[in-house]
Amino acid sequence: MLHRLIINSSNFRKIIDLQESFYTIGRHSTNSIILPSPKISKKHAIIVKISGEKPQKVFQIIDGDEQGNRSKNGIFVNGKKVLKHQLKHGDIINFDKDIKVTYYIIHVTSNYFINLPASETSFQPSTEVFVNAQWDQTETEEKQILLPESYLSKLASLVEFSPNPIIEINFAGEITYLNSAAIQKFKTIQKEKINHPIFRNLLEQEFHQDGNLLIREIKIGQEIFEQHIHYLNDSQLIRSYIFDITERKLAEEILHYQAYYDTLTGLPNKILFNQQLATALADAHFKNTLLAVLFIDLDGFQNVNDTLGHSTGDQLLRSFAQRLKTRLCAGDFFARWAGDEFTILVPYLENIEEAKNLAQRIFNILQQPFNISDNLLYLKASIGIAIYPQDGEDAETLVKNADAALYRSKEIGKNNYQFYNPIITSKSCQRLQIENLLHQALEKEQFLLHYQPQINIKTGQVLGMEALIRWQHPELGLISPTKFIPIAEETGLIVNIGEWVLRQACLQNQFWQKMGLPPIRIAVNLSPQQFQQPNFINVVTQILKETDLEAHFLELEITETTIMENIDFACQVISYFQTMGVHISMDDFGTGYSSLGYLKQIPLNSIKIDQTFVKDLKEHPQDLAIISAVLAIGRGFNLRVIAEGVETQYQVDLLKKLECEEMQGFKFSKPLTPEDAAKFLWSSPFNS
Repeated sequence: MLHRLIINSSNFRKIIDLQESFYTIGRHSTNSIILPSPKISKKHAIIVKISGEKPQKVFQIIDGDEQGNRSKNGIFVNGKKVLKHQLKHGDIINFDKDIKVTYYIIHVTSNYFINLPASETSFQPSTEVFVNAQWDQTETEEKQILLPESYLSKLASLVEFSPNPIIEINFAGEITYLNSAAIQKFKTIQKEKINHPIFRNLLEQEFHQDGNLLIREIKIGQEIFEQHIHYLNDSQLIRSYIFDITERKLAEEILHYQAYYDTLTGLPNKILFNQQLATALADAHFKNTLLAVLFIDLDGFQNVNDTLGHSTGDQLLRSFAQRLKTRLCAGDFFARWAGDEFTILVPYLENIEEAKNLAQRIFNILQQPFNISDNLLYLKASIGIAIYPQDGEDAETLVKNADAALYRSKEIGKNNYQFYNPIITSKSCQRLQIENLLHQALEKEQFLLHYQPQINIKTGQVLGMEALIRWQHPELGLISPTKFIPIAEETGLIVNIGEWVLRQACLQNQFWQKMGLPPIRIAVNLSPQQFQQPNFINVVTQILKETDLEAHFLELEITETTIMENIDFACQVISYFQTMGVHISMDDFGTGYSSLGYLKQIPLNSIKIDQTFVKDLKEHPQDLAIISAVLAIGRGFNLRVIAEGVETQYQVDLLKKLECEEMQGFKFSKPLTPEDAAKFLWSSPFNS
């Protein structure tokens, strides 16, 4: 059966066939289904697939986002405002007065098509050379337009020599036209005729509606094609325009994997875990069942990294993930949250005792040591458990409470599990302390910058330095950016901190140049809030003026997430910086979104391969494919590509083989104080 949404508005019309298990709906560009209206919330609703009473799909629409935040206007189904609703055939959903969505369940026996009347699609064939004459009918007369033979020949050549296959059959299934590209691409088509895969189901009568454009993806061998099909009833013809999208689909698959899976362990990441949890919560509510979230932290893992190195630590994480994955039940969903933290979703929980037994089973699994590089390593774990619905009814609350229970288990001695209890203070006290101190840190000049070199391996040149913030507190010591940056972003302090970083980095670069050091570019990371400030262009312009630094010696690093928050705004701001001469780099490329579309719109200078991909780089086809794909994308868009997190000569050699020339990481230098960075620039063997 086909589950279809037809979206009608005064400005647009869309047809969506529901094939995935989870969809987000809203006006923001990151949603699965985008409704471009100011009356729609950024994250207005979600649609999740749940198990019905019969072995078939059942979809439920829920007001708000996957974190449980409600939309500002709500949703109305069949005229009634609802928080959630199990969709039935013919349901009418209103998001505002102008947008109406109708839900249909359609029984089909043929391939999946997107069916759009020609009047409502932007696709139009570039030429129409198959019609012998054209007629212009007015209210008073009908006349034949006779085109010169040379003009018709020119039109015919455009089709014949098109690089994309163009195919035509009649309603009897007989091939009436193949252009040269079609004959070359589908070498057996003239022999197989109507039995060729490209013609599959084209003669089904239900699609013979005059002027209809049908679009489908079809796989032939290892190649994937997008087929645009026109039904022309007057001439009894079916015409296909065919585009090879194999490379695009491969790139999308690679980027999709990067966005939703952890490259080190191969497990789902926190984004996919949250989506799966939202779906499971809707199902649990529908069936009135329990559900558990387990938050796992590996005790003492940092000690392995510090004593045996990151490579051994990475191998240990992979071994742990693989061992635990093979011991879980089929329905359990296991993900890597971050660092040495993992999460498990247990749906359809019979009773709380099952969650307790799973935690104990994890401890039993860890009793056997891991053999890593001839080292027998023992792992212990702390586990926090939260149960739906008693510990929370939305994904954000359950994960937060499981994390709080985890923190409590570490407080009382580690290597144990704790169920969530409302009296647990979790990390809130520690967070509050950091937040309070953070307000004073800028005023008391407790921040400092370190600088990490970026090297061109081919020429040996130091291309630039990336400025990295550090917080040196007189009592707490050096506080990691991973602890205070998220708090700074939540409180809005990141804007002032980011401006300080930008000014200090520009001052430092100008100071180095006055010392007589080779002029280089200084790279500064931007937070989403900082970038989206209305006066941000003026701030950068003023800082460059105050520090007397030429614009081309500054590089601003922006994440994919920052750009996708408002792609039109991002394009305008970045374009302005480009006219100034400021370089723009895409940081952590491939970790946020799996779409290449924005690269066509945003005028970038470079992209940076995230260090998580470099750390896992090995001489295997699947490991090299991700780096190779990013390098190919960079070359295709004429962008510099920089590999971050390079730590070993082995990684350098592999990146060289892939023709990656620019690198950054501990292999060349750790982040340096300003004084040490100056010494590096004076004496570095990479400066030739």
